Amino acid sequence: MFLSSINWAQTNLPTFETSESVYMHLNATSFVSGETLFYKIQCMNPQDFKKSQISKVAYVELVGENAQIIFKHKVFLSDGTSQGDFFIPPSIKTGTYKLLGYTRWMQNKSSSRAFQSEITIINPFQSSIENKISSKNNSIADSISHTNSEIAISLKNKKLKTRALINLELKINNESFKKGKYSLSVRKVQDLPSITKINPVEFKNSEKDQKIIVNGSNYILPELRGEIISGRIVSKNELFPVNNRSIAFSNPGKSFSTKLVKTNTDGTFYFSIDQPYYNPNSTIQIVDKSKGEYQLLLDTPFGIEKSDLIFENEKLLNSDLKTILEEHAIASQIENTYYLKKADTLSKTIHPTPFYEPAIHEYILDNYNRFPTIKETIIEIVKEMNYDNNDGVYSFRLNDYDTNTNVEEPPLVLVDGLLIQDINELLEYNASEIYKISTLNTGYLYGNKLYSGLISFITKNQNFESKFSGDFIIKSEIDLPLQQKNYYNPVYSESSDLDRIPDYRYQLIWIPDLNTDTKNILLYSSDKTGRFEIKLEGFSDEGNPVYFNDFFEVE
Repeated sequence: MFLSSINWAQTNLPTFETSESVYMHLNATSFVSGETLFYKIQCMNPQDFKKSQISKVAYVELVGENAQIIFKHKVFLSDGTSQGDFFIPPSIKTGTYKLLGYTRWMQNKSSSRAFQSEITIINPFQSSIENKISSKNNSIADSISHTNSEIAISLKNKKLKTRALINLELKINNESFKKGKYSLSVRKVQDLPSITKINPVEFKNSEKDQKIIVNGSNYILPELRGEIISGRIVSKNELFPVNNRSIAFSNPGKSFSTKLVKTNTDGTFYFSIDQPYYNPNSTIQIVDKSKGEYQLLLDTPFGIEKSDLIFENEKLLNSDLKTILEEHAIASQIENTYYLKKADTLSKTIHPTPFYEPAIHEYILDNYNRFPTIKETIIEIVKEMNYDNNDGVYSFRLNDYDTNTNVEEPPLVLVDGLLIQDINELLEYNASEIYKISTLNTGYLYGNKLYSGLISFITKNQNFESKFSGDFIIKSEIDLPLQQKNYYNPVYSESSDLDRIPDYRYQLIWIPDLNTDTKNILLYSSDKTGRFEIKLEGFSDEGNPVYFNDFFEVE
């Protein structure tokens, strides 16, 4: 179904006088191969720095020289925020990189179209000749504390032993700060060349609100409800118009998504994917009796121009860093060796309810006598369903008992959420692999098409693959959005099974979405000694910046 934002490309365009900006919280700005970059992205209105009401999707990229993309993440925004991480493999060369965060809507601004932070990566496995970093990335992070009177974290004992319990007390002295989007990082103080990242207070003082006035057709649509996938159709014969043709998007699987839209006057179509999906394989197809007269074309995935990124001249690493790099390399190798014991966990996967629920009739086939073919299953079990055979071309039919909703069109047929136009290939499918059949035997309007009903087949493994092909159908692999994680936080106790496992963590804890109702945050020091930094940052729901950090020693 079309969203209001999508309709703008087809009818009168509105005028907008608002923009949005993103700020990114990072656990560090310099890394050695084998370590992990953690980030949180926060999307805000630069007028008041409250949560943006526009975009529901943001993009994060790590980019090297010559616009080399190291990674590109797509993240769905919840309440204006999201999170992610990236494990730095040994295949990445030493150098200075740009971490970018942006939304589609931000690209309509004249400048500042992405949040930028410089990242230093050092690969100790490269030769000394290859090991170069930016000439301006030659400072070691300082140990200056920054306080915030409205919200702070206190630690009574600032001299700790290894594997000691650390009790951080969250203190909020101002009611307007009790609701906010804050992240917490506790990490060994930077001992590598790095550049200090802008903090929330500095960001608010420097960010300028560039209003976007949409008064023409040359602009980038915002992702108001979800990710936008777009394309167009081309007619092979001028007798077949490109406007008002139905296009279906299917992302099959356990959390399937099915969308149906119509093309506009020039054959362009847009889908807005507003629910989570976990299958990269999607199918987009023209749903029309004359579909063979058209060619379907998809737009390239969304990205931003990177040619204007500036990278400083590089210089060789200082030999004084040799011992520090060796310590980092050894620590990361030990931690990665015990990865399975220290793995992060994915947040609970939410499988949305199918759009047609509740179905009028549902048949779980294991509750009936099984039949070898789908034809027999339909005849013997699904009483309101039948099929027709017209010279070897099959079609499904539903008996409609409501004369007021009698529709001549065929029913909408889905298999694991995939819209099916060729019933013949379904009838050849092994009936023993079908888990259930759901039906709606009444007139059914979905998207822009009216059907005589709906028939949904769900397979046991929800992995049905169609062999349907032609210029009118594209089977595309799309980048999956990142799934949210719960990050590893060990607990040492008398009954702990971690006592014999080495703990060489530089990053003691990373909480990208700190619950401000939590009074005490518990974590443990590792086997690494030295100076550690506690860093809290973010923005309150009222748009107030928060930046607090403090230090403690592990001996």
